[in-house]
Amino acid sequence: MSAVSVRDSVDEVDLALINAVQVRPRASWSTLGRALELDPATAARRWERLHAAGLSWVTCVVGPARHTDFCMAYVEIGCAPGQLDAVANTLAAHRIVRYVHQLSGPYGLLIVLARRSPALISEFLRDTVDPLPGVHCWQAELRTVGYSEASSWRLRSLSPAQRHALDPARNDTAAPTRIDATDQRIYRLLHEDGRMPFTELAERAEISEPTARRRLNRLLDNRYLRLRCDMAQSISGYPVTAVIRASVAPERLDEIARSLATWAQLRLCCALTGERNLLLMVWLRALHELPRFEAEITERTPGLRIVDRATCLHTVKQMGRLLDIEGRSIGNVPPDQESFPVR
Repeated sequence: MSAVSVRDSVDEVDLALINAVQVRPRASWSTLGRALELDPATAARRWERLHAAGLSWVTCVVGPARHTDFCMAYVEIGCAPGQLDAVANTLAAHRIVRYVHQLSGPYGLLIVLARRSPALISEFLRDTVDPLPGVHCWQAELRTVGYSEASSWRLRSLSPAQRHALDPARNDTAAPTRIDATDQRIYRLLHEDGRMPFTELAERAEISEPTARRRLNRLLDNRYLRLRCDMAQSISGYPVTAVIRASVAPERLDEIARSLATWAQLRLCCALTGERNLLLMVWLRALHELPRFEAEITERTPGLRIVDRATCLHTVKQMGRLLDIEGRSIGNVPPDQESFPVR
């Protein structure tokens, strides 16, 4: 399927459906259809087509209440000529590697990995990255604060009335509780398919359907887990990813990062160790928008200095999903045990 046919394979109704699932990842087809003025069977059929083609999917990630349980590292890797794809594919197969991006610039790869401590990050870099054939250099920074993440990014295909109809009911009263092996199984199954029916979820987790419902609702309400709907970037209308590294004075970092995190273009905004202490990842409609975007953020946020930028040439892996050159899901690497530990 060519790049043109990928984009032409979806229409505005499909994009509205993806946007609706972004807002309510496990909403029933009746709820989604009612908001979109679609027959539930039509909504289900359209989603199945998108999902089967790898154009959109729902996955499960660790929620913000558990983010302090692990340490995230952003590692730039320089590769020997002719070795970029081999290194990228090898690292993408590792369960603790969340993202693998091929970039323009001197470092051909940017990977994101999560472990329980900086010492375990060091272990992976020493034992896995250093000896990997084709790797000739790398540099790593640790995330200190996350201000926005890709799970919060939305298409803007719904009307205000449609978004309002889909606004989920909030439940902030769930009592914190420990995580056990059953919760881990639920996490792994929903990482595979976040819209897995409760009947299948219960069967594969070897629990009753009411137990599956109760446990998942508790995990979501406690923000231990988060569901996210992703899509092939090639059909989003924003086919270009820019990776911007900036330097901000420490006393202004929190203020500036919180301000930038509200911008609709941003997929990621996080503070890092090192001189380049702010990382931004942005989806743009065209490459020529990048200089304008940089000019706008520097004008509107005095004290921010852009140090360097790169363009993402290909995202090989995104939160466990292996992606083809058009951003379609072509495989899934299950999460590692330590990403959602028993506690």
